[in-house]
Amino acid sequence: MTTENKILIVDDEENIRWVFAQALEEKPLTVHTAASAEEALEKMANHKYLLVFTDIFMPGMNGMDLLDHIKSQQPQTHVVVMTAQDTMNNTIVAMRKGAFDYISKPFDFNEIYGLIDKVTASSKVAPPGEEVSVSSNDFSMDDIVGKSKTMQDIFKTIGKAAVTQLPVLITGESGTGKEMVARALHYYSDRTKRPFIFINCAAISRELLESELFGHEKGAFTGAVEAKKGKFELADNGTILLDEIGDMEIALQAKILRVLQNNEFYRVGGKEPIRVDVRVIAATNQDLPELMDQKRFREDLYHRLNVINIHLPPLRERSEDIPLLANFFLQKFFGELTRGQVFLSPQAEQVFNNYQWPGNIRELENVIKRGMVLASSGPLLLEHLPLNLQADQIAIKPADISWDAEMNPLVKNFLKDHFESGKGQLHDLLIETAEKHLFEQLLEKNRGNQVATAKDLGINRNTLKRKIDAMNIEPKKKKEKPSY
Repeated sequence: MTTENKILIVDDEENIRWVFAQALEEKPLTVHTAASAEEALEKMANHKYLLVFTDIFMPGMNGMDLLDHIKSQQPQTHVVVMTAQDTMNNTIVAMRKGAFDYISKPFDFNEIYGLIDKVTASSKVAPPGEEVSVSSNDFSMDDIVGKSKTMQDIFKTIGKAAVTQLPVLITGESGTGKEMVARALHYYSDRTKRPFIFINCAAISRELLESELFGHEKGAFTGAVEAKKGKFELADNGTILLDEIGDMEIALQAKILRVLQNNEFYRVGGKEPIRVDVRVIAATNQDLPELMDQKRFREDLYHRLNVINIHLPPLRERSEDIPLLANFFLQKFFGELTRGQVFLSPQAEQVFNNYQWPGNIRELENVIKRGMVLASSGPLLLEHLPLNLQADQIAIKPADISWDAEMNPLVKNFLKDHFESGKGQLHDLLIETAEKHLFEQLLEKNRGNQVATAKDLGINRNTLKRKIDAMNIEPKKKKEKPSY
């Protein structure tokens, strides 16, 4: 057995170490375990490991500090951080420090096997550059909330992209949080103590936008009574966010391209170039390739900006995050909008889960603010929601029928069809038939997302997966949520 096939599991919980060791027995691997980071370092002094799985929160040295030690002493060793507290900050910091991946408890061992296969097949990765210390105590980007796999992947991308100087293009519908992602990229970069400058290219007339971006000299135009620095000068050594860049005039796009290519520009009315060191992040809710086809966006600028792309999904495609976000806003505005604690009622949560949220997170935030003011304290009810959400609930509310009246003929027909063939197994046959329909409907509602479906059912995801395989269920993903 070569040293490249050794894996180290670091966790202070004995059952976690045991489960890992048992689950990896079928692989051609040597599995070592350690109950603490200190023990892990002792073992790493005598062994070279292909992969280290480490918990974050342990007595003594924590997993993040262990990650630092490993990346400084054995940078070729891949480290996967694992924790039950899958917060955005933990995810980004771990990826920022050079973790290969970040996984949440409870584990999906298919994901574990995939990580091992990926590392085994990959070539050795060069060690990351110089680290920048990041303190979670003063991090103010906690408005980015999400535990869905899509958002966790975005957090990982932020962690990796933050350490580079490359341009980033953030795409997504209005209200999905593009500005917050840009601020997180800046915060986790080595420019964090330098300016972060935001400019909305759609909110300023095209005549004034050039002056806002690049500044102007005294007398450059009527009203220019003194020289003025533009946003790029103010962002020197920092980061600039060009929001809604798809609305920028084509002529001005060429001047943005010059900054990206040469790190210099001219003020309006200026004759001398001004050099700057600025990390450029652009954001848009428009389809830039379509704008390029219409000759409204420069192809060369698009490729300059789209070095790293972060696409933020609409809220309707990350439905498992909706209750999380709603409760986050309820806590955030407690004390500001209400003196009493407001909480989601089951009725309101049902409405939130079924609504399509065309305005995304921004709309949800405003709905919560309105509801808190109207509720004052206690549960947030249907009557506290905007009329369009109330109407949506009425539309999806099932008809006023008796379930007994509906179920009785269905059971009678089932018995009629299966009584002879199912003697002694009628209970199991009926439960399995009903269960299959239940699973299919929930999987369709959740667009095939097994994690969300298992949560709705109140069962373990692995149990759900076994039942799906046994019943040969092939859920279809729909563009629109079914009306429940």
